[in-house]
Amino acid sequence: MNLLSLYYFVELAKELHVTNTAQKLYISQQNLSQHIQRLEQYYGVPLFHRKPKLALTYAGEQLYAVAVKILAEEHEFQNRLADISEKSIGNLKLGIPAYRGQICLPEILPRFYAKWPNIKIELCNESSNTMEERLYNGELDIFIGVMYQDNPKLESSTLLTDHIYLVCSDELLQRHYPDSWQTLKEGSLSGVELAHFSKIPFLLPASSMKLRKTLDQCFLDAKVKPNIFLESQTTELFMSLYPHNYGAFFCTQMRLPMLLAAHPDANAFPLALKKSLINHRLVLAYHKERFLPEYAHDFIEITKDVFDGIAEVRPH
Repeated sequence: MNLLSLYYFVELAKELHVTNTAQKLYISQQNLSQHIQRLEQYYGVPLFHRKPKLALTYAGEQLYAVAVKILAEEHEFQNRLADISEKSIGNLKLGIPAYRGQICLPEILPRFYAKWPNIKIELCNESSNTMEERLYNGELDIFIGVMYQDNPKLESSTLLTDHIYLVCSDELLQRHYPDSWQTLKEGSLSGVELAHFSKIPFLLPASSMKLRKTLDQCFLDAKVKPNIFLESQTTELFMSLYPHNYGAFFCTQMRLPMLLAAHPDANAFPLALKKSLINHRLVLAYHKERFLPEYAHDFIEITKDVFDGIAEVRPH
């Protein structure tokens, strides 16, 4: 038994697909199968059911729980060694949603690598709930994402009170509210109530997304059944469709720089419910009981500074 075999086992246990896992690990399927067979021979039990489809046995489930902890401890030990290494060689496992990384990492990474050129950053892009769980289990060093409740074992700092904005063009307002669109626009600058926009079609996030769940609750509380023109997993699609005026859509404050760069005259009204602005709490979190090397702390400070700049971006 060795750590590499354990690592391959954990990755296969997550994927439950030999071909996909082998491709992800850049090894052959035969090599992957050999590592799993060695573990099964070492422990004397089958770790996977092979038919009708790949699934963990009970013994495999027990090994997975232990292997995750072993690999996390080994990763922490590497961090401790990196912290005392003269060359400062190490890695940083960062969990961040793809679109947030697209916005902030181009500002964070140049500053970080100017000081720490030998650090490898491993990105994880999964759901916020999954990444928060991986942080708790020691599989990630840092998590940047939405967190609604504090965890006593996680140190979390609020990066951004990520307000939600309703993006709606003048043309849409004029088309659906020809007699009152200007008044409606001016009255929405400090906070928009969905009940006042009930005639307008919407481009909405997919039902599985956190933002959609928040919006559905806002529609419900406002007693509005939205006229849904289109649903999608990507807000970038809605931004690209903005000039065509198919409908209004929602974006978080963190997306405002991208939106306003593409459409400087876009109307972005902060979403409100009963005069209270709706927002997501975007945090940077790490495990209180796990060691973080100096370069990880520098990454945290650079990230906070970059997000201070993002927080200042507001629509006209």
